[in-house]
Amino acid sequence: MSLMNTVRHMLPAILLGALVGQAYASPTTQSVAPVTLPKGGHGVDGPFFPANKAAPAASSTGEQLQQEAQQRLVKRLSANAALSNGGSITKAQAQASGLGYVAKHFDQIDTAHSGQVSISDVQRYVQQRH
Repeated sequence: MSLMNTVRHMLPAILLGALVGQAYASPTTQSVAPVTLPKGGHGVDGPFFPANKAAPAASSTGEQLQQEAQQRLVKRLSANAALSNGGSITKAQAQASGLGYVAKHFDQIDTAHSGQVSISDVQRYVQQRH
């Protein structure tokens, strides 16, 4: 192969090397605007890095959780007119009133097999289960 053919085949590689060398030769400096941090320079604030972290929740014992569940249950059952006056309801009334838990477990709650349950019957059942 002649010298001219060799140079012709190598020319693209030589030119490419020269271009790459220029790109990495000396970077030009660019001025950047000064950065001001939010919240007076106390760091990043937002949903992923909140500046004010919530206090950890107080640990609850089983007893406390049981009491809270009982209170919510009584509140929910007291919304029913018959139960709020110390009365009792049937399984059909529980279903119609949206008291699904009571309706679902009605036979276990009604230990006297009277066909009716009161708030105290429901509370007793819940305490026995847990």
